[in-house]
Amino acid sequence: MPTYVYKCPKCGKFDFYQNINDKPLVNCPKCDSEVKKLISGGAGVIYKTDGFYITDSKKNKDTAAS
Repeated sequence: MPTYVYKCPKCGKFDFYQNINDKPLVNCPKCDSEVKKLISGGAGVIYKTDGFYITDSKKNKDTAAS
């Protein structure tokens, strides 16, 4: 689920998880004030690997022997 950032005049900025097809929030879930949806940079790409290059994921034979 995407995370959207909203700004409430009373509560400040907050993150809100909602489906991409849902309508944007109109009122703050805490104080019921009118909110504005902000444009955020997003989380980016997170790589969960040992490395990008073939040499990054290999163990060095010289250091393994010593």
